[in-house]
Amino acid sequence: MIFVNDEFYGHEYFHDAYETFKADPILGDCAGKRFAICSGDSAYVLSVCLYLREHGGSFYPIFSPTPRLAAKRLANRAKCHFLLFDKHQPAMTLQNSAIDKDAVLVQTSSGTTGEPKVITRTWQSVAEEVESYVSFFSAPQTMTPLIACPITHSYGLIAGVFVALERGVTPVIINNINPKYLLKTLLSTPNHLLYSSPALIHSVVQLYPKDQVLHAVMTSGTVLPGVWFDALRKKTKHVFQQYGCSEAGCIAINPYTQAANQMGLPLPHLNVTAGKSEAFPEEILVTKGEWVIRTQDLGYLDDKGELCFVSRCDDMINVSGLNVYPQDIENVVLEIPEVTEAIVFKRPDSFSGERVCLQFIASNQIEPSRIRQWCGTRLAAYQLPVDIEQCEEIEKMANGKVNRKTLSQSKVLIPAIG
Repeated sequence: MIFVNDEFYGHEYFHDAYETFKADPILGDCAGKRFAICSGDSAYVLSVCLYLREHGGSFYPIFSPTPRLAAKRLANRAKCHFLLFDKHQPAMTLQNSAIDKDAVLVQTSSGTTGEPKVITRTWQSVAEEVESYVSFFSAPQTMTPLIACPITHSYGLIAGVFVALERGVTPVIINNINPKYLLKTLLSTPNHLLYSSPALIHSVVQLYPKDQVLHAVMTSGTVLPGVWFDALRKKTKHVFQQYGCSEAGCIAINPYTQAANQMGLPLPHLNVTAGKSEAFPEEILVTKGEWVIRTQDLGYLDDKGELCFVSRCDDMINVSGLNVYPQDIENVVLEIPEVTEAIVFKRPDSFSGERVCLQFIASNQIEPSRIRQWCGTRLAAYQLPVDIEQCEEIEKMANGKVNRKTLSQSKVLIPAIG
């Protein structure tokens, strides 16, 4: 049914787990109640998830490295009744009493633009997404999903595990994110489809043997920098990309990705509106019946009806009334041979309203003046980074994304003028 790293868990494992849950005084009476779980045992997490889905319970997966007290705070915030840890530990009872009329999958938003929000989606809504995803995106029907991202997030859980089970293929959940182990697994799985974060995908591309190509890669969450995307295209037979948000799940999929910003056609169960061109992007809105989601992302629909991503609304930098999109600067900086990673964000500025700030990683020391000179021949004056910092590591969240808002609130850098 599933692999977790090299260990197989078949139908017998899940049947025995369900029987144990039915006999448990808490899980046996799960209908309408919310269960949070914080465990590094992926098979156990998934068995609880599938059991609750089948028996009318609500499920909230919490990223496993979360400390116990922090997990308790998150579970209380999500109005859960119980918090589970490892399968041999008793459930923690929480002081919440409201009953869910319709059982839900509980998740939190990524928090890239502020405090993470608690989001609930009915199991029926999730099932509709999975059905639409599978019927619309048929290319991976015979591929083996290698899920090298947390199944506590909808990308890994829904697009990775649920979709694989719906297709009738066996997903491989990779907890061991050691690059050597991941490479070994990819090389030993002929028709693999790697689900992972852009940063890890880029690492795999860099380390993959020169005489081998990746079979298929799915990227999501953050648009790949141009240099990274070009390297991925050269090293991969099939490059897939999907776009979504926590409230709606997957919104669009591109089976034939030719450019990093191309998200593909929207899934058929959703109506998506955005801007009409790259020059005039607008907020991407998702409608399903009377249900409207504001994604807080800027994008446009091209002449084929495919969704193209431009920027997070909150990431856009307003310099004296002119719009600056971080990815435009990041792509230019990443063209410097020594630069391996670059993140652009904003800070308040008393003269221009907001100013462009840059953090980057490079293989050797690079003077800020060289960065500015490089950008000065490739970008408009209002796009040039003002604050520039070289660092050894750029802080990321558990899902591999960068929180630009947190960076903007970090210590003010010395302006790199000159």
